[in-house]
Amino acid sequence: MPEVYVHNVAVDLDPSIDERRSMVGDANVELDLVCEELSTVPELQHGFAAMGFSQGGLFLRALVERCSNVSVSTLVTFGSPHMGVSELPMCADKNDWLCKKRNEILKKQVWYDTIQKSIIPAQYFRATSDYDRYLKYSNFLADINNERSDSFSVAAKERFSKLRKLVLIKFTEDTTLVPKESAFFQEVDPLGGYIVDMRQTRLYKEDLIGSRQLHKEDKIDFLTVEDNHMRFSDAFLVDIISKYFMNGL
Repeated sequence: MPEVYVHNVAVDLDPSIDERRSMVGDANVELDLVCEELSTVPELQHGFAAMGFSQGGLFLRALVERCSNVSVSTLVTFGSPHMGVSELPMCADKNDWLCKKRNEILKKQVWYDTIQKSIIPAQYFRATSDYDRYLKYSNFLADINNERSDSFSVAAKERFSKLRKLVLIKFTEDTTLVPKESAFFQEVDPLGGYIVDMRQTRLYKEDLIGSRQLHKEDKIDFLTVEDNHMRFSDAFLVDIISKYFMNGL
């Protein structure tokens, strides 16, 4: 794509700090920084298509909803926690007891204000079995999903509804995103433990963010990759770019 401008989002010019801030910090603060950053890029002033990997896809959706200074036409998300996570990322080594202990402690403390405003994955933690506390204490996702009546944003819903295309990609063997169906705006039933179809969720039924409108207008594509989290071939990525960023060329 030699004539296409590409901008990589970063919240710090130092790569090591930028990587660390993907895990530690306040998602709302970082979102404001990115909104300001993209608002000053001349090549993006007339709108752009965006691609987000893992939690980056959720943050891009939040950008679409909150940042009035940018215009996103197409949004592609890979294995993104749109309906949150009910478990912290699984440890790479199943025998890593230190990692497991850390996750166990963090999960018990996930609703503490200090955790909600400092640990990024905790800010999209959403266990349907603990839904009331999620609504009360969530620092980020509950607002992005418009699930709180006292902070409901009509403007956010309108901005998200204006997408020309939303592409949701799920990894069928995902062990990092729990539940993996969160990538499709699905959730776990708190009583039965089964996966609730997107159309049966409160988010869809009440059209809290405009996803029902997009779905009924046939503007949402659901794609799957038969592999673990963020494992896909170069060919798949090229196909995505060709179809959604280059009009199938």
